[in-house]
Parts: sequence; structure tokens; C-alpha cells
Amino acid sequence: GSGSIPNFFHIMKRQFTETEWDVIKSMSNEWMQLDMFYRHWALKESFLKAIGVGIGFNLQRIEFNVSPLHLEIGKVYKETKMLLDGEKEEEWTFEETRLDDDHHVAVALGKQEGFVQKNSDVQSMEPNQPQFTLLTFEDLVASGIPITPEDSAYWDNFCSKQEAPVKQSSHSR
Repeated sequence: GSGSIPNFFHIMKRQFTETEWDVIKSMSNEWMQLDMFYRHWALKESFLKAIGVGIGFNLQRIEFNVSPLHLEIGKVYKETKMLLDGEKEEEWTFEETRLDDDHHVAVALGKQEGFVQKNSDVQSMEPNQPQFTLLTFEDLVASGIPITPEDSAYWDNFCSKQEAPVKQSSHSR
């Protein structure tokens, strides 16, 4: 947004542990710090999605020890470890990859049914398998079928609307 990276970090302070902030802030410049922030965020989000809870979960309960510090684009890493309430979680694996210079992906693999099941049947991807396929908008809609016939008048009407509402003056009634 329009704020500075330090202001953004201040707002997000409670979402990470002191150890995680130490790693984030250890990066050599603000953009690399932001990059490490988003890597941690992707890991936390992957865990929350895997256990099926929302962002109301206290994110300081989970701490990630990322390894290695720098991810090579296209390579899958499984070295990052998670602590839950200060204890290492051995049954969870996190697969991370970097899609490009701006995008991290993290997938949580581990216990199912919100911590209940002891033996996980989750299959990890083999290193030589293609990991991700980047799709364009056209790829995604290529097989789409319109639910109604195209109405050019509707589109023209939509395009003629102002992009932002006009503030009405207090004098006109």
C-alpha cells in the first residue's frame, strides 16, 4: 500500500514470534525483509488451511524455522520445521517453492482432521515431477461456457459508468 515497510511490520507485529521477526529483519534490505515476511506468511497460511481453521487462530502459537534461508526458483524444499506452542512438530512437513522472484508457495503436509490422526497418508511429490503449471487468464477460461447469451448493450452500459462515485455537494438536494 501507501505505507512504509517498517509501518507495515509494526501493524503485523503480533502475527509472528520474536524468532521469526529476527529472521525477517536479518535480511539485508527492506525488500528482502518483505520477501521473507511473505515466505513466513505463506507457511502460516498453509498450516491454517491444512487444519481447517481461520485467521482467528493465534499465529504466535506457530513458529517456523525456515531452511534454507534462500529458495531457488522452481526447486522444492522440505527442510523448514514448525513449532506449535514451543514444541517441534515432527509429523508436519512443509513443501516450499519459489515460483518466480515475487511468489512463494507453501504446502502443509501432515496430520489430518485437526491434530487427531497420528498416521498421515499424505503423499509428497517426487523431486522430478513438474511442481506447478503457470496458467494465464485465457488458459483458465478457455473451456468456459457462457450461461447467458452475450449482450453488447449491457457491456456498453457497464463501460460508460464512472470508475469512482462522484461526491455530491452538500448544497444540491
